[in-house]
Amino acid sequence: MSIAYKIEFDNSKKVNFSEMISEIFDGLMNCGQEIVKTYLEEADERLLEERDKKRYRCKGRRKTAVKTKLGTVEYERRIYLDTEQNKHVYLLDESIAAQHIGLVDEQMSNSISDMICVMPYRKVAETISETTGLDISHQAVWNIVQKQGQRQIEKNDELAKLVKEHKLSGCVETKLLYEEADGDWLKLQGKDREKYGSSKEMKIGIAYDGVIHHRTKDGKIRRELDNKVAYASFESASDFRRHKEVVIASMYDTDEIELRVKNGDGAQWIQKDPDCKCICVLDEYHRNKKITECVSDKNIADELRKLLLSEQYQLLLETIEAYINSVDDEIQVKKLRELYRYYSENFEALPDYYSRGIRIPDTREPGVVHHAKLGSMESNVFTLIGNRMKGGRACWSVNGGNRLAALLCSYHTGNSNYSIVDNNSDMPILSASKIKTSCGNGYEPKQMHNIPSSMKWLKRISALKSLTNINF
Repeated sequence: MSIAYKIEFDNSKKVNFSEMISEIFDGLMNCGQEIVKTYLEEADERLLEERDKKRYRCKGRRKTAVKTKLGTVEYERRIYLDTEQNKHVYLLDESIAAQHIGLVDEQMSNSISDMICVMPYRKVAETISETTGLDISHQAVWNIVQKQGQRQIEKNDELAKLVKEHKLSGCVETKLLYEEADGDWLKLQGKDREKYGSSKEMKIGIAYDGVIHHRTKDGKIRRELDNKVAYASFESASDFRRHKEVVIASMYDTDEIELRVKNGDGAQWIQKDPDCKCICVLDEYHRNKKITECVSDKNIADELRKLLLSEQYQLLLETIEAYINSVDDEIQVKKLRELYRYYSENFEALPDYYSRGIRIPDTREPGVVHHAKLGSMESNVFTLIGNRMKGGRACWSVNGGNRLAALLCSYHTGNSNYSIVDNNSDMPILSASKIKTSCGNGYEPKQMHNIPSSMKWLKRISALKSLTNINF
């Protein structure tokens, strides 16, 4: 196969460097599209000659297209009638194996799923269009993200069945597991806004087996949560807990865990888990903050903090009750009663887990993985959800928010292993109506493409770093 591609410049005009780079880039992308098109159509010609002619009857050609980082590659391949199974097939689609074929290829979809975790839909579309040969709209980006996120959610549902049957077990063995949970209120849009109100709480949970200490160049210690997993959604408390257990079981061998410690802010859906086999701890930040929120008198607040920090919890409740009976201001009395309720309902969770006199197992790797003091949830709420889904007047539907949250949790825990291959559906990621002249009939997006070993130069091209990851 030989392809010649010529790029001409008008030397009589003053050369603009940026325009020259842009023209060369466009030319290379067009050249790459021609290479892929030529290879696929030549492979289809070989299959025409090598097929079992008694079984496969050629019924002509159909146009189709695949969107890649080179751009949209349009090509033709033959459709055959399989006389044994009495159905129409594309032999070319069945013969290729290395490259996912669909309206958007797998590599491009995965790049988009990573990019959407750090920038809005329109910005992703602009970046893809500027740095690759693919011209894509923000609506197309939205479609891909919804598909990817939905597959992640469906995968969790499938794994939940295995957890229930005790057939799912991760590879990390630890005797101690830390869990933390919190919520973040996000604005809603459309029908969900009418149904749930202007906002809804997204539940967020993380789990890890300890803390690793890294010393920075300036001598400070940076803490890293070891083997962190995360899950977030708008679901009910019971569904959230069920899917959170799926995420944990996919990483950890839960049969080996001897002690589970759960840190939370006292919310009912966190602390009041009927199936919880954890030691519950009231988050230090929230338990201290509650005094500031409920007590306006500085002297009273200071006295209550001293009792709290000295772990005199029973005396703390008695002191709050005494102030309730001695204060005349009704507003202050109401706040003190709220403080009393908060501490009394979470009385058993007030002490730190390591000060309760229980045996605490060693970490997975003593001396390297250290015991945690808890309190990492606030920063993780911002990192996982808040930084991307709050601010900028962002509003979400419940389903759309759940799908993006699934991708965000995978991305920020280093588990960005997405797959858009859906064996139960032949529906392409993007609507075929977007490119009616290119798709044809009977398009099957889950087929693959294999580069022959004789074309080493093309393999080298395909192995290059994704253009979406190159800093220009």
